[in-house]
Amino acid sequence: MHEYIIHPDTHSKLVSKTDSYLLFEDESRLPVYNGIPVLFSVDSLFKESDVKESRKTTQDAKHLDTSNLKNYIRRKVLPSLCEDSKIEQRYDSLSELLPAQAKVLIIGTGEKANYYRNKFSHCEVITSDVHNEFRPDYIFDGHFIPFADCCFDLVLAAQVIEHTINPWKFCQELQRVVTVGGLLQIEAPQTFPYHAEPYDFFRFTFTGIRSLFPFCEVIKTEITEGNAAMVAVTISNYLINTSSNKLVRSSWLFVSRIFLGWLKYLDKLQPVPNRRTVSMPKGYAFTFQKDTLKRKPEDLLQEFYKLHK
Repeated sequence: MHEYIIHPDTHSKLVSKTDSYLLFEDESRLPVYNGIPVLFSVDSLFKESDVKESRKTTQDAKHLDTSNLKNYIRRKVLPSLCEDSKIEQRYDSLSELLPAQAKVLIIGTGEKANYYRNKFSHCEVITSDVHNEFRPDYIFDGHFIPFADCCFDLVLAAQVIEHTINPWKFCQELQRVVTVGGLLQIEAPQTFPYHAEPYDFFRFTFTGIRSLFPFCEVIKTEITEGNAAMVAVTISNYLINTSSNKLVRSSWLFVSRIFLGWLKYLDKLQPVPNRRTVSMPKGYAFTFQKDTLKRKPEDLLQEFYKLHK
């Protein structure tokens, strides 16, 4: 993908790459750390020093370490409060829409780089994030994507938009870099506790997500985790936060997982988005296709009325 790389601020094209920097046509340079290009805009919340000093920002790999007893119990033993039960089917269907060697950009890859490469195994998958916790292909801020216009067949951002301080600009960038006829897979919460602090900024309703993509047609919408999961998460979060004592908090975590973990299965009874189920779900998945139209706000809102009654 080097031929598509541009400077995130000037949009100058890449000329060459060394082990320590990228050189652009305007003679500007951006660093390479441990083999990974760091392509932050000067206006980004994230800085080169964050990567250089291994500063924790939106993720900490230690939370996923199941050799730690607490993490092992929380991740491997206790039932979850919510479950995106259709994610495998969703991504398999998405993969089938892509031709061989399609270019796929993953925004906010986290620890799932191998997962995405396996799901889109016939494609050229480019992973990215704002940190180096899990060694993505590129490190950059999604508000300033360092790739040329219309160069990806699919851009996927799962549980990322809520962490963008300017989602309007972020979504403009996603639409810019995807090809006409290309796909955007967007997943975001409507109701979920504050997390990855302080990089947690927004929650999105059905119409809120739709309004961010005026240059795209909606191909498919799904409720990832529904109203019942939202209730379980909310009650659990309330109980845990009644105390600052670690033992009390851990006890409430254990109790709420055991007694509320079954609620998520009720969401299977209402899997289709409609005017009732979009009232308070935990989150949504939207599949968009970029076209050449620019929809007016009233056109975007009209799509809500197409939901099943």
